[in-house]
Amino acid sequence: MKDEIVTAILREMTALLNQDQLAALKETARAVLCSYDIQRRETAVRCVDQNGPDYLRTYLETIRQNGKSEGTIDQYQLHISRMLAYIGKDVQQIEDDDLIDYLHRYKQIRQVSGRYLNNMRLVFNSFFRWLQRRKVILRNPVDGLEPIKYRQTVKKPLSPEELEKVRCACEQERDLAIVEFLYSSAVRVSELTRLNREDIRWESDDVMVLGKGNKEREVYLNARAHLHLRQYLDSREDDNSALFVTARAPHERLTRAGVEYIIAGLGRAAGVENVHPHRFRRTAATDLLRMGMPIEQVQELLGHVKIETTRIYCTVTREQVRASHRRYMSA
Repeated sequence: MKDEIVTAILREMTALLNQDQLAALKETARAVLCSYDIQRRETAVRCVDQNGPDYLRTYLETIRQNGKSEGTIDQYQLHISRMLAYIGKDVQQIEDDDLIDYLHRYKQIRQVSGRYLNNMRLVFNSFFRWLQRRKVILRNPVDGLEPIKYRQTVKKPLSPEELEKVRCACEQERDLAIVEFLYSSAVRVSELTRLNREDIRWESDDVMVLGKGNKEREVYLNARAHLHLRQYLDSREDDNSALFVTARAPHERLTRAGVEYIIAGLGRAAGVENVHPHRFRRTAATDLLRMGMPIEQVQELLGHVKIETTRIYCTVTREQVRASHRRYMSA
């Protein structure tokens, strides 16, 4: 049994270690396992009733009442239900080793990134932390898991040239209005698709949007967004109350997928890579910070609870750092 374990470990590490390192790992594993009596875990199909699904339903309803979006709730349900089905235990019996094994197998089979796997760990942590607060479990098994490391790539905003190329790629007034609205207001695409014509306050060029957690916040239109949105709405002949609708009859409210499709198409037509609605939000945040808006105000505009999230959105260029250094260190 111990030799089988050592062989399995070496097989998993072959792609990551050289021959000398593998040999050292083999000797170390053998030496450590000598101190243990090992039994194979029972892998037969379990026929016991598990309480996890019942707790999961209550948990999902709780986070729904707390304002989580339906998309987020669907993701939580998917990840947690899969985990509970794989482990096959009551929630009180789940240990950190069970979760480690599940995440390891999931990565092997689905070949997901470290970022994706760490997000799964955070979902599990939220669920088990909720169970702990309700006194269902004494200890959160996720506490025994180390954060999964992954390379953090810098998500770049659109450059002024790229933004102008996307504008020029717009052949319909509706598409240009969407582009200008996304950039000026920095709204999420889900917030955009919920808006109605009556939500626009033309006199003050502001809009009240409903964000995450059912929290309202005020966003604003610049001159370009005001102009193209007004021209788009004036050109419409339908009676749909939605702010943005499909180009063809019966002119239904644009969905999130519809907006994403339009924006991706504009990116391809403009020859600009990786164009999607959320990138306009990041671009607006970065440009506002670069032009001098305090980060606390950018945070308010974006609707972020934590300022750390806003810092992730705002990309600071080397040129900005250089200019600030010259400004503040000129003496």
